[in-house]
Amino acid sequence: MIPPKLSINLCCYNSEKFLEETLKSIGDQTFGDWELIVINDGSSDLTETIIERFRERGFPVSYFYQENRGLGYSRNRALELSRGDYVAFIDHDDIWLPEKLERQIEVFERRKDIDFIYTNYYIQKGVRRSVAYKASQPDGEVFDHFLRRYPVNVLTAAIRKNAVLGFEERFDAKLRLCEEYDLFMRLLYNARAAYIGEPLAVYRIHSDRASTRFIDGWPDEMEDIIGKYKRVLKGFEAKHGESLRYLYGKIGYYRARSAMARQDPRKARNFLKPHIGIDPRFLFLFVITFLPPVVWNKVVSMGSKGYFDEG
Repeated sequence: MIPPKLSINLCCYNSEKFLEETLKSIGDQTFGDWELIVINDGSSDLTETIIERFRERGFPVSYFYQENRGLGYSRNRALELSRGDYVAFIDHDDIWLPEKLERQIEVFERRKDIDFIYTNYYIQKGVRRSVAYKASQPDGEVFDHFLRRYPVNVLTAAIRKNAVLGFEERFDAKLRLCEEYDLFMRLLYNARAAYIGEPLAVYRIHSDRASTRFIDGWPDEMEDIIGKYKRVLKGFEAKHGESLRYLYGKIGYYRARSAMARQDPRKARNFLKPHIGIDPRFLFLFVITFLPPVVWNKVVSMGSKGYFDEG
């Protein structure tokens, strides 16, 4: 059997609330040479029934159920089962616009130097949608820029599969929030990226997202990832020391956010103080910890993604 050009990786856990719309957006793609690899990570709701209805409509679905192992493990299994030259990722509450895959495949086929493609997207809160990025985002050699500000949302990403086949570790199953960041950044340390500025996906903001529920774990995961990069990426600290200092500042900011949420401004200042010389924003944040909490809350809620993710 001839393998498809592209494999879509979809990992599910109790996904019935949004999954039908996600699957519809896959079925509506203008590019048709794909397979869908679904990993059901121990769902106890109607996830399996919804997937089976989609498969009964004639779509090429390979479905696998497992006891709950976590997202990193599930992403690895989906990637290993993928037969396509390219792999695209979508989570169970995301939506693709119809031309998303077609646009990315066209770039991959035309530009053999590109191993990673990401796109602009819409952010949806309730029924309202807004464009994530109004300004152009970087392409080419992006690793250093991405250390400072990482503009990739996993539902917009597609990779050339053979670019990660030689990796000793792919998705890190120990991570709950940053498993795709870790893999994509290790890929981009030596690979080139392309950016499509047109919004081609929809990212839902809702309280059930892992990035909302586990946000306090982000600093610890990022410090673990930095330690890994120091071990496995040759020349990492020497090449990217300035951007690494900025990333440590962002880690301090997220620790300060948690401290402020616990109404502990003194501890928040301790997290921010080592970084106030890196960027004026760190100094500004340090200062506003002395003001009423409403000021801090207003500042950190600026924008849809966070204080350090300008669009």
